[in-house]
Order: sequence, then C-alpha cells, then structure tokens
Amino acid sequence: MIPDGIEDRYDIVSVLRETAATAVLLVNYKTIGALRILKAIHRAHPDAFSILSEAHLLQGIQSSQIPTIYSVEDTNEMYYLVEEFVEGQTLREYLLDTKLTKTELLKLAISLCEVVEALHNAKDGPVIYRDMKPEHIILQGDVVRLIDFGISIRKSEAAKARPLGTKNWAAPEQLNGSFLDERCDIYSVGKIIEFMQNNSYAKDDFRLKKLVSQAINTDVNKRIDSITNLKKQLCDLQNVKLNNISEKGNLDKKIAVVGSSHSAGTTLIAINMCRYLNKRKMDAYYKDVEGDTVQNLISNLKDAKIKEGVLYHEYFKGIIDYGEAIEKYMPPKGIQINDCGTNLDMALESDIVIFVTSSAPFKEKIIPDWIASESVYLISNFTSKLECIKLSKSLHKKVYMYPILKSIKRLQKEEERIFSTILQNEKDF
Repeated sequence: MIPDGIEDRYDIVSVLRETAATAVLLVNYKTIGALRILKAIHRAHPDAFSILSEAHLLQGIQSSQIPTIYSVEDTNEMYYLVEEFVEGQTLREYLLDTKLTKTELLKLAISLCEVVEALHNAKDGPVIYRDMKPEHIILQGDVVRLIDFGISIRKSEAAKARPLGTKNWAAPEQLNGSFLDERCDIYSVGKIIEFMQNNSYAKDDFRLKKLVSQAINTDVNKRIDSITNLKKQLCDLQNVKLNNISEKGNLDKKIAVVGSSHSAGTTLIAINMCRYLNKRKMDAYYKDVEGDTVQNLISNLKDAKIKEGVLYHEYFKGIIDYGEAIEKYMPPKGIQINDCGTNLDMALESDIVIFVTSSAPFKEKIIPDWIASESVYLISNFTSKLECIKLSKSLHKKVYMYPILKSIKRLQKEEERIFSTILQNEKDF
C-alpha cells in the first residue's frame, strides 16, 4: 500500500496503520526534514473518495487546531494525501498518569469547543466531525488539536450518511442512522468532558455534571443546541472563582439554600444568612424562588421600608416578586440568597449550595448525587449531634448542625459561626 514514486520525496519512518486497501504512514519530507502523515487508499475501495473529501473539508476551515493539508495526489492504483504530523500526547495517554485540576479541565474543554466551533462555522457549510474520542484529541500544552477527519461530512450530506462512529463516544442518532446535525458533535464533546471530569479533582463538581448531562442527553431536542452555547457555559464555569468586583465592591454571586424535604427550614436559614452577610457589610438579598415569603413579611415587620422592589428591615433585604403583571426591577448588585425550597434544579444555577436536611418524621428525603461537590455544604436542622454524626458518616461529608433557635428576632452566635465557616471556604468571600 505504499504509493509508487514517493521515494524521491519521502522516507518512510513507520507504518501507523495498514489494511488490504488503506495505509497511514509517518514519513519524513526530505526537502526540509519535516515529519508528515501520508494516508493512502486503493482506487477500487468503496471509500476511495474519502481521501479527496477529507482534503476538501479541511482546506476550507480556518483553524490552527486542525492539521494542515499539504498535497493530494494519485497514482494509477491509489489516491494519497499528505498532511501535517501533529505532535503531542493523545488525551487518553495524558490522563493515564495525570489528574486534571478543574481549571485545566475547563481550559481543555473550551479549547475543544473552539475547534469544533470552527468546523461548524466553516465558510462552505458546517462540517460534522462524527469521530470524537480521546485517541483523536492531541494535547499541545493547554491547546487541543483534532486529528483524523476520515468520516467527517458536510451537514448538507448528512441525510445520506452511513451510520458510522465509535460506540460510547458517538451520539445515538449517529449510530442508528437517524437525522444528523451539529448536535451529534455536541454529544461527543460532552462525553469527552465527562471522561476528563472522571479523571480530575472536579469529579463531583455539580455544575459541571449538570452541564455534561445537558450535552449528552439522548433526546437530541433536549440537548444543548450549539457548540457556541456549550463553550459559553464552560466559560461561565471558568469564571466562578474569579474576583468579579461590582460597583459597590461586592461579588455578584448566587447562594442557594435547598431542602431534602418540605419543612426542612430552608426559609429561616436563607433569611438569616442574608442578615449575616449584610451585618458584615456585604450586600445580600434574599429571594424566594417558589413562594411569596417577602410579600408575607411586609405586613409582619415593623418599620420595614420598600424601595425599588426591595424590602429593607434592619439587616434583612428581600427581593419582592410582584408577579408577571407588574414591571420588574433589576436585582441590586450584591449576593443573592435563593430560597429554593425543594427545587434541586433551581439550586444548581447557583455558585454555592447549602443543602438542608432534617429528622422530621414521615418526610421523604431526597439526597442528590451532587452533594459530594466541594461547593455544596450540608446543614442538618432539627436534629441531635448523634444524628449529625450518623449522617456525616453515611454521606462521607462534613455536616453542620444548625442550632435550636431561642429567638428568631436576632442572629445567634452559633448561626454566625456556621455561616462564617462556610464562607471562609470560598475564596471570593
């Protein structure tokens, strides 16, 4: 399968892959002493034009993250393509002895999105890669390069594409021959991010897990709709720990307080955390995402003031929900404390989650798998010290026992100690 007449230009360094009708060779280009990849295929092979197709696809894409095509030639018996040899480790090789930090993971994931974005935005029409797997991702520092475009196609040709791809990496619709578009690549990128997360210190990061689950949804209509959108959400995660200071000097952050069951005490804990932060001169605003707690407080708090959609009372600041019929005010700059009740999905939109559980009888408790994340803090309410110890051992996680309140009119030292400990663990606070 070595093409005739190449000896005067190329020295064969090694045969990387060979079948009866195809070959992939590592060659040395004699003129400048540079390594190249040479791909050859017999003219009689059913996929003979794949060489020409791959060259045509890559030559129309402006990205330094894909191999450069140097030439496409033919002999009497075969076609062959010469392209850049991309040096570096494959992602699979790299992760054999490396555990990624969250920062490294996000950099690689964003870089991967960028090369796929270049394919999907190709000037001659979107290119669907279809062959995403760790062996085809080459790492050069924190830059990702993509190789092997043998089964890539233009979107315009997707309707007649054969079901090709690698099991466990390719989208279901790609393998079963259903309708194809760019979202099959989003699925595969999601699988790569999941692979990296399982080999990282961010293995239990709940926000990243949620994003991955959206990218690899088997229902294509519920999947993240574009690679640009996926990249944007990864960039948002990358900035979670950055010190983005607002006009008043406080951080624009969201803290969710969510319960394992109804009556776990999320409302009181969220309100008192809001009071604690304001007492520390950090602008914080309570918001009930599912109820009308602030509306009820208006008639029960003496000397309360309302200004631009916010209820002010001593150290408490609550965002008022006037309903859809009333023009809404923009939330003030500061930290938003979301009282999520038992809405776990709403809690995942926040930067920090305080998960509240209690020993209330006859209550069905929900313990999500993302509770192990470092940004999730577990508070046990209405429980004894012994029950907290049992819970901590069963979940392998530190549990804060919320104090029995003697009065709800003022913050207790035990409450402040819990809030202080939680926020000290977060660099931005």
